[in-house]
Amino acid sequence: MVTRLEIFVQDLQNRGVIANAANLEKFYQLKPEEKIIYLGIDCTAETLHIGHLFLLMQTIRFANQGFQVLLVLGGATSKIGDPSDKLKERPQLEAEKLSQYYQEIKQQLARIVIRPATLETINKVGFAPLEQFYSDNPELLINIYNILEINKENKKEKKWEKYLSYIWPLQTNKYQILNNNDWLSKVSFIEFIDRVGRNISINYLLAKETIKQRVNSENGLSYLAFSYSLLQAYDFFYLYQNYNCQGQLGGSDQWGNLTTGLKLIRGFYPENGVSAKQNKTFAFNFPLLTDSSGNKFSKSESNKKTLRLNSTKEEFYDFFRNMPDQQAQTFIRQFTFLNEKQISELLKLNNPPKLRILQRILYELIYWLNYGEIGKVVNVT
Repeated sequence: MVTRLEIFVQDLQNRGVIANAANLEKFYQLKPEEKIIYLGIDCTAETLHIGHLFLLMQTIRFANQGFQVLLVLGGATSKIGDPSDKLKERPQLEAEKLSQYYQEIKQQLARIVIRPATLETINKVGFAPLEQFYSDNPELLINIYNILEINKENKKEKKWEKYLSYIWPLQTNKYQILNNNDWLSKVSFIEFIDRVGRNISINYLLAKETIKQRVNSENGLSYLAFSYSLLQAYDFFYLYQNYNCQGQLGGSDQWGNLTTGLKLIRGFYPENGVSAKQNKTFAFNFPLLTDSSGNKFSKSESNKKTLRLNSTKEEFYDFFRNMPDQQAQTFIRQFTFLNEKQISELLKLNNPPKLRILQRILYELIYWLNYGEIGKVVNVT
């Protein structure tokens, strides 16, 4: 019999949001009290960007499956900076600047995933979904509503409640924001080396592709950057011990760090060993979000197309309005809960393509996900 979690993983694969998975058989055996995962986010810039929002969207999928989600901000690890996918040392940030970034990113996360479940603000909205784009084409609007299962007879707040369910399961008790400085700052160097160093060999780390690239690069790899993977592994170990956290999520450039965490926990709690705590740890990583040219969205890349989550309404709108159709089809699967049948039906309506139905749905939903309000655009074109 296929389990609910197996169906869930299949859906993730169909949506193209899984790059790798470790210990899937353990994942499928999770008990309700073991459904706890974490996602780590370093605070090395003043704002999150669309790539982070992509990762957060995947945590919402897990929350909708009954998982508790720990969002771990790198109050400590941000001082080092993750060397993954980088060929040179990250510049050191001042403590005051890191503290500022931490507070701003914490506020962004709270705004996105920790929000009152009620939709009272919808009562203040003066238009229904997509009306700003298709008010001159009521027949098309009704057809879109039918596909989205929005009953035109419902009050507008009810329309929005159904519409918003395509991005957010409307649960507020599934998330907790933590700061890894709270535990890493309390571990002495000797204690850290004793606990971590005994279970992770140099050979194991040097085999990691991201570390291997840096070691062989012109700039080499400092011990500071080399230790980052160990610190992230310790985060996982700490959360496993203290929060019963069984899984870690991350971007595709995090795979080496994720599996190092699994190895460290396995060193203390062998999967086949005799222990009061059964090891069911697992990891998923997701592909890096890229534009239509294959360039990744990143705060550290010179990519003017990267949508930052402190962007204006107009910048959000321009980002999606200018999105190629093929990329919009990828995004609608990766950023929403719309099913394949609905997407297929919307594509049939999107004739001619200049109607840009997917782009406009993405704009409205993602703007709401980020800001909790409707991104009404003046002078829509």
